[in-house]
Amino acid sequence: MITAPATVARASTLHLANAAPLGFRLLRAIRRALRIDRERRWNTEYAKGGWDWLRNLDELGHHAILAGYFRRLKPNGSVLDVGCGDGVLLELIGGGYSRYLGIDFAEAIRLADTRRDERTEFRTADMNDFSTDEQFDAIIFNESAYYHHNAITGLQHYESMLLPGGVFLISMHGKERNDAIWTLLDERYTVADAVTIRNQAGVTWTAKVLVPPTA
Repeated sequence: MITAPATVARASTLHLANAAPLGFRLLRAIRRALRIDRERRWNTEYAKGGWDWLRNLDELGHHAILAGYFRRLKPNGSVLDVGCGDGVLLELIGGGYSRYLGIDFAEAIRLADTRRDERTEFRTADMNDFSTDEQFDAIIFNESAYYHHNAITGLQHYESMLLPGGVFLISMHGKERNDAIWTLLDERYTVADAVTIRNQAGVTWTAKVLVPPTA
């Protein structure tokens, strides 16, 4: 039997229509599995003290730059710390904020929650799924922006959580893949300042103040 071209076209369209949702479901399933694995691994590592090295002297530089940016640009402002760990950056910010919200996986939040008070809150959340109607003067990604499924769309999602005049404060380890992310971010955001830090061992980080485009 010879199939008419129109029939073939309809069949192809139907096949693609069915395949696309299947592909998206498969992608979501893979991402969910990876998130669960990463969350389980990080919870285990935090429980065993596996991230205590973030407080080592050779890690201080990039933490201090971000804390300094916040204290200079948004004194006594509100801050969302995305991937806050057990509160290492909060310690450097000190008391110079009106509102602090840190988000991370459960074990890190359990450790950080001892610092909770009327101005300071921690929530268990995956940065890729987190959302709130609350807005902040600054949103910090301290070595966490590259854990987005897509760094550009990830930060765009967080733009709605910035107050007018708000800024992103971002630090990323000096790796080629992170340089590629910076290139994309620099195309969308205005770089108000940027600093590259190199410790005694030759490890580098870049920290930047990014200003979102105005509507």
